[in-house]
Amino acid sequence: MIIYTYLPAELLPECFEDLTFDEFISLYAQADCAREMRIEDIEAGVAKGIADNFSDD
Repeated sequence: MIIYTYLPAELLPECFEDLTFDEFISLYAQADCAREMRIEDIEAGVAKGIADNFSDD
């Protein structure tokens, strides 16, 4: 599920059954990295929003 959610369709194989274990782990690692980057982007956006709303300007 994480692979389908965080990787673009262009990176997904047509059939997961044909993947080797190393290929599957590589796709999973890429998806996990994309997930972490998305979480960091959200955290940065929230922090910026809080800072903008509570600044002393």
